[in-house]
Amino acid sequence: MAQGTSAFTMTTLERKRVEKFRRKDKDSRVYARLSALLWVADGRPAEEVAALLGVCPRTVGNWLALYRAGGLDLLRRLDYQGDPG
Repeated sequence: MAQGTSAFTMTTLERKRVEKFRRKDKDSRVYARLSALLWVADGRPAEEVAALLGVCPRTVGNWLALYRAGGLDLLRRLDYQGDPG
């Protein structure tokens, strides 16, 4: 299992908010990140989600970690540089 994907769940309100942003966002990279959240929350393994999106499972885990750390605002930022250490 990829890092950060164990027991990922979303409330109904969180899910509706993610779906709203996914419908409105024009950037395919953000769309992929939001789709990954929804699919993992539905119980799909990170490996399957990664294959559907053409990324590695670690990337899916990183996206989930971003969401957990900063919510949708951080996940939707494409200029995120990571933890400076």
